[in-house]
This record gives sequence, structure tokens and C-alpha cells, in this order.
Amino acid sequence: MKTKTHFTFRVDIWDDAGDSIVEHVAGADDFEVAEAIYRAAVARWPSARVTLRQGIRVVHDTGSRGTGPIRTIFSAN
Repeated sequence: MKTKTHFTFRVDIWDDAGDSIVEHVAGADDFEVAEAIYRAAVARWPSARVTLRQGIRVVHDTGSRGTGPIRTIFSAN
């Protein structure tokens, strides 16, 4: 069986300028799993800009500086 490399949702950490992905944290096909991964990444790297995306759509974004509350751009509900 071939390892899956493309997922519906992805969690990424961005550089300070917000121009480039520094680290791809995880990918998931299930929204609830992806959201749990995102929240864990935010807790693990509180000062980093972390995003949860579905394709090009940003679902959650901590913002350009990674401070303050988690912003929700799109809700699956």
C-alpha cells in the first residue's frame, strides 16, 4: 500500500512575514481530527503563526504574530 501524501486539511506553521510555510505539521481528511491537530499545534507553539487550511481556504489562523485568540475564518458547521 502506498503512503498517502495529500489530505483534505493541513496544519502549517508560517514564517514571521507570513509568506512561506516553515513547517508542515500534519494533514488529515477528517475535520475534527484536523481541528484537534491545529489546537495542539497552537498550544505547542504559542508564538508561531499556525493555520488550518482546506485547500486554499483558511479555516483557522492564529494571525500574523501568533498572539491573541484563535481566529475562525470558516466554520464547518
